[in-house]
Amino acid sequence: MVNKKTLTHLLLIFTMLSLLSVSFFNTPTVQAQQITYHVDHEWTKIWINEDGTIDLFYDIKITVERGTITSSVYVGQPVHDFTIGEAWDERGNSLQTKDVSSGKEYRVEVYLKSPVNVGESVRFNLTTNVRGMIIEDKINPRYVGMQFTPCWWEDAKVNELRVLIVLPTGVTKGNVKCTPNWDNDAAEDNKLVLYWERFNLQPNQKFEVGVSFPQNYVTNYVRRPKGLEWFLTVFLPENWPILTFLTLFIGVFAVVIYEGRKRGYVKPLLSMETLGIRRGLTAVEASQLLGLPPTKIVTEILYSLLMKRAVWVTATTPALKLQVMEQFQDKTGTPEAPLRYYERSFLRALREDGTLSEEKLAETIMLVRDSVEGKLRGYCRQDTIEYYRSIVAKAWEQVEQAGTSELASKVYDENLLWLILDNNFQSRTQTTFRDRTFEPEPSWWWYWYTYTHYHPHPTYTPSPTTTQPTKPPTIPGAEFANNVVTAIEKTANNIVLNVEKFANSIIPSPPPSAQTSRTPAHHRSSCACACASCACVCACVSCACACASGGVR
Repeated sequence: MVNKKTLTHLLLIFTMLSLLSVSFFNTPTVQAQQITYHVDHEWTKIWINEDGTIDLFYDIKITVERGTITSSVYVGQPVHDFTIGEAWDERGNSLQTKDVSSGKEYRVEVYLKSPVNVGESVRFNLTTNVRGMIIEDKINPRYVGMQFTPCWWEDAKVNELRVLIVLPTGVTKGNVKCTPNWDNDAAEDNKLVLYWERFNLQPNQKFEVGVSFPQNYVTNYVRRPKGLEWFLTVFLPENWPILTFLTLFIGVFAVVIYEGRKRGYVKPLLSMETLGIRRGLTAVEASQLLGLPPTKIVTEILYSLLMKRAVWVTATTPALKLQVMEQFQDKTGTPEAPLRYYERSFLRALREDGTLSEEKLAETIMLVRDSVEGKLRGYCRQDTIEYYRSIVAKAWEQVEQAGTSELASKVYDENLLWLILDNNFQSRTQTTFRDRTFEPEPSWWWYWYTYTHYHPHPTYTPSPTTTQPTKPPTIPGAEFANNVVTAIEKTANNIVLNVEKFANSIIPSPPPSAQTSRTPAHHRSSCACACASCACVCACVSCACACASGGVR
């Protein structure tokens, strides 16, 4: 007869066998859910921006062979310092994204609108902006470059890979170096475009391209450390275990040698040299460094464009309306007056009706801010601030010490963008020209903007289409000072229709240790390697690091 204890043991054994059998028979089901897929195409396009960042565009099509892609696809990124822009699928749906980087795996997760089953395909694109990709070329003096490996796939074949690079304005086939040799070249917006194409890449197979060009075509790039900087940033981090061991060994040895002795000591002093003052900033960039309000910085950019005869103000209230002059409508400028990166960004903020977009104008402010922060790396900020304050002071001294009204007017014009940076701009202008007349030249568009729009009864109004206007009359100093001060104040107040929206669109600057890249300037492209007819012009470059691998979920 089976007692109660034996029955309990039998029940326990039966339960364990049941669990094992469930686990065993469920194993094939789990295996059946493994996803097998291939990448029909991976089209990559890179724009190298003047500020040293790149906009990275992926157009990817994936077909499922077994299982189901239930939610998302992972797309690798070259370095950790990237900003996600937009992601869209082939039906025009905006896709959610997330930075899922971990350790040295830098990836973006793109969430699909619906699952992708066996035999089905999904096509989507993703844009990011990446910093720290343009690096000083250690082989070719005064060159910079990047190496780039497109996202590779550990579990899938890639039927077609295209890589395209759009180089900065001015780079030509004669001064660009690349490896391997490009398959084709073309032009886009007067920029050189290079193209590579490969087929039937096996799982985990990588394809690396590299490009190098003269450093003067970008305003910011990663400099290879030298001397003390190399010792502190490269040698010490890479060799700290050995150095720590040697330090301890020497310390113990010293204790043994001098055991029993008592010696006085001097407190240790740690000092580090910096690169000193960062010279070479423009007045607009210096305005960011000196902490001018965003509206004042935008006003500086406007006056810079007026001085180049690039724009004309057609209306001032309730918000500014601008007209871009014909020779500057390609946003690059002329050989005599090339546009700087922030001036081009400013023009891109113009709507069709001539008003300025608050969001895009905010992007211009952030672009200036990021560029200045990049240029200040390794330099003494406080010394640099004092240096540019001294430039403003010297500019005023030149105006105040000018011997004649004509010379004072000329010096004032030449230094206007620096003079505006003075907190006492209004009072110094009024004091300087109180007992003088002002003698404007016909080509001074900044003044005729001031005179035309803010003088109650202008007696002289130059036409934006007139190339050689007649000599204008002189202006009484007090009247001139009042016009200029009033114009700058009202311009700053009326630069956009919604000042609050403009201010809220400016993302607060992160601390230097957490600086991230700006939003990609390039979004969905009309071509961007997204159609077969584009094959002849698709091209790409090399980037500083390889992208991480891709995958699905």
